[in-house]
Parts: sequence; C-alpha cells; structure tokens
Amino acid sequence: MHAQRSMRALCRSDRREGAAAVETALVLPLFFLIVFGVIEFGRAFMVAQLLTNAAREGARSAITAGSTNATVAETVKSLVHEYVGVAKSKVNVAISVNDSTSTTLAQAERRDMCEVLITVPVSDVTFIPLKFLTGITLRGQAAMCHE
Repeated sequence: MHAQRSMRALCRSDRREGAAAVETALVLPLFFLIVFGVIEFGRAFMVAQLLTNAAREGARSAITAGSTNATVAETVKSLVHEYVGVAKSKVNVAISVNDSTSTTLAQAERRDMCEVLITVPVSDVTFIPLKFLTGITLRGQAAMCHE
C-alpha cells in the first residue's frame, strides 16, 4: 500500500514538472517592471524635493542686499549638483522679481517678491536605463520677499 501511494505521488509530480519555471518566466518580468517603476518614481519625487530645497536656499540668497541673478543662479546650480549629482549645465534656473519697476535682483527694492524656479529633465536624474518617465521635467520653486 505504501508503494501505491508513492507511485501516485510520482505520477502527479511528473505532470507538474516545469510548471514552476513557466510561472516564474511569466511573473518575473512583471515583478521587475513594478519594482523598477517604484524605484524610478521614488527617485523622481526625491529629486523634486531636493530641487525645492535648492530653490529655497537660492531664494534666501536672492533676498539679501547686493545679490545678483548670476551669483544666485551659480549658487543654485552648485547646490543641485551637490544634492542630486546633475551637471551644472543641465540645470535651468530662472530668477524673477515680481514688480513692475525692477527686473533683476540688483534693482529689487524692499518687499519685492523674488522667485527662483529650477527645472531638470527627469532623464538626467534616473538610475535605471529604462525610461519610465521620459519627457517629464522636474521642478523646484521658492519665493521670498526682498529685504
């Protein structure tokens, strides 16, 4: 009787031979796609927050007396390069003064709103060669009143 049970078990296992390999071949690509997607989106959100932090630091330096657009832009590019590791040439910085009489930080008056906007293409900050977020631009923005 013991021999019959083992024979039945052997027959059942013969029919399932290779099923695990087929199931793995079907599920593994989808699993890796999801994992890489989570990594890509997580990195994009992290970089967006780091851009906002760099924009905030740039706005702080922009509101001080004697600051210029060029020095603030260079400070912001250096911060983004330090935080994210993106080349300074790939970082776009726009500095504006929201007042009708002044267009640059050197001409800004007290209480003028100084705004710093940073943009970086997501393709420059991804770790994974697959391009889940191709064509998207990450941005960070901050505004403060001039002192």
